[in-house]
Amino acid sequence: MIFLGINSSGFLHFGNYTSIIKPIINFNKKRFFIADLHSLCKNFSFDNLLINKFSIISTFLSFFKKEVFFFQFNNKIILYVFWIFTCFYNKNKIKFFHIIKNNFFLSLAKICYPILMVSDIFCTNNKYIFLGFDQIQHVELVKKIFKKLKKYFFFNYNVKFIINNSILYSYDKKKMSKSLKNDVFIFSNFIILKNFINKFKFTLKKKKSLLNFSMKILNLNLINFFFKNNYYMFKIKILELIYYKFKNKKKVFLNFMKKIDCLKKLINFGNNYFEKIIYKNFLILNKIINL
Repeated sequence: MIFLGINSSGFLHFGNYTSIIKPIINFNKKRFFIADLHSLCKNFSFDNLLINKFSIISTFLSFFKKEVFFFQFNNKIILYVFWIFTCFYNKNKIKFFHIIKNNFFLSLAKICYPILMVSDIFCTNNKYIFLGFDQIQHVELVKKIFKKLKKYFFFNYNVKFIINNSILYSYDKKKMSKSLKNDVFIFSNFIILKNFINKFKFTLKKKKSLLNFSMKILNLNLINFFFKNNYYMFKIKILELIYYKFKNKKKVFLNFMKKIDCLKKLINFGNNYFEKIIYKNFLILNKIINL
């Protein structure tokens, strides 16, 4: 069973597709954790958060048929465990978090973001956690906190991380990200997708080029086609290939977005399923710390 967590601060983009959906599409059992509490420090519109959560689940359902989904917000025990873990971490080490660097205006929620992530991992009790390359430092944080728990309370917790080092670069030669606003929704219409692809400029750096972007999404060897045609023709062909690749998935996505009641039932089932697991871990921790 593989556990995947995703922030609900926006719609899923092609970077999410190459880093989360594509690598695990052939795995049989998956659990999806929607980190809606994490997204509160990025998005203050509660209406947008609700739309984002439904759109993320609908997008996943268009690629995976029967999976378990769980909302972070529905279980307050995570916050209880989060508070315990903050008591085990030295404030002087916060400066090493990548979210602190180059940020002058930060909320306390953003500073504590990685520690909340550790409490998510502890509460969900999964042997395998799937993470992106930029989350490696959080893996080290998990190990440090669990090591302290073992030292003071003789509590042993084993978890294995699967790190995906695939990075998708956008038109500005930076990693595609919602926070950098250089992303595009997977199921965008033809015009939006065309405008996005037109922003790519010709470059000899293969790693950060439109060629690399299209090869990662389409999973095709387009090198010969790239050099045999001019750049304008290449853009048109890539636009068509990407759009029609996700066209059928887009229909499934739109059908699910119309069935809000069906999505709510699915979410309730996932929340009930995870509540039992989280409460079991909570009792173990409570017994050890004697609170």
